[in-house]
Amino acid sequence: MRFAWILALALLPQAAAASSGDGGVFIIAGTGVSTRAYVQFYLENDIGQRTGQLPDGQRVAEIPGTADCYGVSSTANDATGERGSENVEFQLSPFPAGHYKLVLLPLATTAYFLNMTTRNDNMRRARSNFEGYAVAGATVAYSFDFAPTSSSPTVVTKSVTLVGLRQSVQAAFQIGQLGDGGFVSRLDKILAKAQSDIDSGKNKQAADRFDEFIHRLDSAFKKEPDPDGNDDASDKKNASSMKRFVSKTALASLSADARTLIIGLGEQPKK
Repeated sequence: MRFAWILALALLPQAAAASSGDGGVFIIAGTGVSTRAYVQFYLENDIGQRTGQLPDGQRVAEIPGTADCYGVSSTANDATGERGSENVEFQLSPFPAGHYKLVLLPLATTAYFLNMTTRNDNMRRARSNFEGYAVAGATVAYSFDFAPTSSSPTVVTKSVTLVGLRQSVQAAFQIGQLGDGGFVSRLDKILAKAQSDIDSGKNKQAADRFDEFIHRLDSAFKKEPDPDGNDDASDKKNASSMKRFVSKTALASLSADARTLIIGLGEQPKK
């Protein structure tokens, strides 16, 4: 499976050109990897007002100035008429100051690409790009503070949990961006041990587990030998099934989440 990278990025200039008004601008363009929008989302401010599509499918526009801002666009094959990847997007203008949470709602397990753009009263833009994995039945959340009059760029932070990281590992495996099964199982065992360390108050040991997790991903991406010896070509029966692989997206997304967890434990990533 592949991302519709160009589609997600190409939508932004069109949306930005249509935006206007005091109080700043907020634009989101996100894409899944199939023939329909597998990832939808809503934005929530610090007083509980929401805009977007809720888990029950209801469309709401409770944040002031956000009516009719939510839309879906897609591509089509000119020869066959078959629909291609869909992009979900919305823009808010004027966009008031405040603390916000963006919640992604996956309709199926999928990879996603998310582009968020804010523009303040001085026409200064801040863009944040994210890629990762969304699991059906779970959510992915990002938070940020927006001040239209500030000259500082808006910083967007992903909410990362160990449970979410383990789900992302399984999602990457399910959609063919991480493998094989044995390698994925070993990665999950490392994360399970990290959870046990955290439960026992052993934060330093848990951070070391996350560093090991990152190292394993990086080694597999670079095709370095498996430290557990599971790439032994002499095992002709299992050699092909034991081959490890990590996509560029999986390496970037899973490693970033693991580093966030290390920092959350009060430690610093080794790489």
